[in-house]
Amino acid sequence: MGCLCLRKATSFPSVPQDVMDTLKKQTTLSRSQIKYLYIRFYQFSGGGKDPPGQLYKYNFYSGLLQLNPLLPTILNSMFGDKVSISFLDFALFLSTFQAHSLRTSRTLKNITKDRKLKILFNMYDHNKDGRITKYDLVIVVHKLFSNLLDHVQIMRIVETMMKEMDKSDSNQILFEDFCKALEVFDMTEMMVTWIPEFRGKTTEDFH
Repeated sequence: MGCLCLRKATSFPSVPQDVMDTLKKQTTLSRSQIKYLYIRFYQFSGGGKDPPGQLYKYNFYSGLLQLNPLLPTILNSMFGDKVSISFLDFALFLSTFQAHSLRTSRTLKNITKDRKLKILFNMYDHNKDGRITKYDLVIVVHKLFSNLLDHVQIMRIVETMMKEMDKSDSNQILFEDFCKALEVFDMTEMMVTWIPEFRGKTTEDFH
């Protein structure tokens, strides 16, 4: 989601303990990675409140991040039907794409896999009606390849995707169809990133 570099500061706000405990139970994030995401959340919100409150979609439209053609699609998936999101929402969404370690349990891997599939499905499901139509596919493929392919080529890709994934022959892709089509991939290892560790100081370090 663009540069995640931290600006220099003497100290940053600390992650509330209940939020830290929840994320440790539900994700593979380390304490320092959770701190890192908390600082990024704090900076996205403008850095004016301690602790930071909620994030809105407009908070993400700055710097190089706003140049990402998929940013609106990603934010629609991140926010769902919410007007604003909490740090817990923010961290759970990003943790879905965190690379697993050898110590990650199979149960947690499966939970992350299911969460990732739902996020990906929602990114394609443009109007969030629980199904992916040809129109939904055109929107996403156009955002990805409009600078490389013409309209005819984009429509060929859409037709191929619909043919491969529409197992119910209903001219739409249901979530079950979507998951089945992606079974050939190891979704625990696909679309992963590594969230950096936070090495600075938070307010708790001064108590």
